[in-house]
Amino acid sequence: MTEDNFLLLCPNCHRYMDMGPKEIEFVNFLYQVLKASDSNQNIQLEAIIGESRRARADILIENEKKEIILIECKSNKAITRSHSSKIIEQILEYEKLIGKCKKVLAIPGRLPSEIRKNVESHGIEVWDADYIVKNYKVAIQKADSSYFKMLLTAISGEKEVSRDQEILNKLKACKPGREDCYLYQSLVGEIIEELFCPPLDKPIHENSDFTKSNRRDFIVPNYATDGFWSFLREKYSADYVVVDAKNYSRKVKKNDILQISNYLKPHGAGLFGIIFSRKGGDSAGCLHTIREQWMVHQKLILVLDDTDVENMLVSSGGAEDIIGAKIEEFRLSM
Repeated sequence: MTEDNFLLLCPNCHRYMDMGPKEIEFVNFLYQVLKASDSNQNIQLEAIIGESRRARADILIENEKKEIILIECKSNKAITRSHSSKIIEQILEYEKLIGKCKKVLAIPGRLPSEIRKNVESHGIEVWDADYIVKNYKVAIQKADSSYFKMLLTAISGEKEVSRDQEILNKLKACKPGREDCYLYQSLVGEIIEELFCPPLDKPIHENSDFTKSNRRDFIVPNYATDGFWSFLREKYSADYVVVDAKNYSRKVKKNDILQISNYLKPHGAGLFGIIFSRKGGDSAGCLHTIREQWMVHQKLILVLDDTDVENMLVSSGGAEDIIGAKIEEFRLSM
């Protein structure tokens, strides 16, 4: 690393760079790429669709075969399961306004396998970073946005198996259930170090409170002075991130939430906890108890399943985007 690799930014510009470009910038970038790749196609940017009820499609293409291609662009660094459901609903609504068409979701990153399969099961193609670079490599170099040029090239240019992919392969090989519970606990420790550290300190393994009645798998010290984790410490008392690993073949239930909540104390580790669970939490006892702990005790507990972990590993936004999205979904559901 040299001085040439540094850029002096004001706080507002630094925040903008962390957030990434606005969605319209990705729409414009892809529009330029498509125009440069085939000038014979009729390509419309932000096309108005529908008659009695109108909407605006990001990109609409009529090719030489008179086929209509509807492209919905999302520049989010990480797309959660809940977010993907809304995107699918939106694209299907647009199809009703247009009629028969080829439906496409374009993203400058990658989707977890489960979310991708769900999108494709609704007849929607996914144009991710790999697809866009493979099919439009020459046209990408003619586009204006240096940000998306670098992002797409960096993501699709990974030749060797990355550390993130190694962890993901281990996760898929780990069987839910008692037999592999210690393997999973160790793997969650690797995931925390890979995704959270830095800016967080290395996790403290199997720490107990004073009475020895409550033991958590990991305690992750949060001494971040700025950014996302600093915000969590100030807003949600995340002085330490309390983590439990549950290699259940079932979903997390009420008692599992109560167990981790016993360790969350304003005068102790703080009030922010995460449960890593293979299948997430049930929609009854688990969710109800999480809501209750937040409303009554201001304890915020997130449950991350395998898809969430994969999303953190494969998306360019990483852990902060997923955790931020999960908190946002939870708060807005109250």
